Amino acid sequence: MINEILKNVGPEVISKITGQFGLSEEQASKAVDTTQESLTATATKEAAGGNIDGLLNMINQGSGAAGGSMFQKFAGNLASDYISKLGISEGIAQQISNFVLPLVLDKIMGQTGGNAGKGDLMKLIGGSAGDILKGKAGDMLGGLGNMFK
Repeated sequence: MINEILKNVGPEVISKITGQFGLSEEQASKAVDTTQESLTATATKEAAGGNIDGLLNMINQGSGAAGGSMFQKFAGNLASDYISKLGISEGIAQQISNFVLPLVLDKIMGQTGGNAGKGDLMKLIGGSAGDILKGKAGDMLGGLGNMFK
């Protein structure tokens, strides 16, 4: 789902990044790819750590999640990835992440109606993360089963 969203907003992102932040077309295009990789990696890591409710809360708030700790974690990771992969300054990287992340979250919220569930999260971050979520659910159920032995 992140891939589809970024394909749809890619031209807008590229235009804004080149116009407002002074990046080349090549850097802007690479920023779109970096965004997809970074958001997927951060979401997968959070899901693997069991923070599924935090992820869903952020997704369901869209750009309204901007002040939250989960949003800040995503924005920070995204800015770091922009710095390392695009060779841009921290200030510009933060500005770009603060533009791109709310845009992507609002698109996700629009697709899910602000009611994303675990199934939507699995679609959002892809198959490997879906396996992680299934594993977490199995671990929890297994743990509950052991309580009754």
